[in-house]
Amino acid sequence: MKKFLAAIIAVIVMTTAFATVLASSYVGNAKSRKFHYADCSMVNKMNTANKVYMNTREEAIAAGYVPCKRCKP
Repeated sequence: MKKFLAAIIAVIVMTTAFATVLASSYVGNAKSRKFHYADCSMVNKMNTANKVYMNTREEAIAAGYVPCKRCKP
């Protein structure tokens, strides 16, 4: 029973994380402190560990990120 509950919790956590990624309009790079539109080609080149997902441009700027010069979010 404990393994079943642990599996259910793991699925819920993964689903929630995936939904956050899909709902995010912007992706910031924690290392460079730049943010991009989610479909910017630079996002694909970014290390997964450095990706920070944000919903609004204002949220990114308030967190200290600067706009990407390529996609100009």
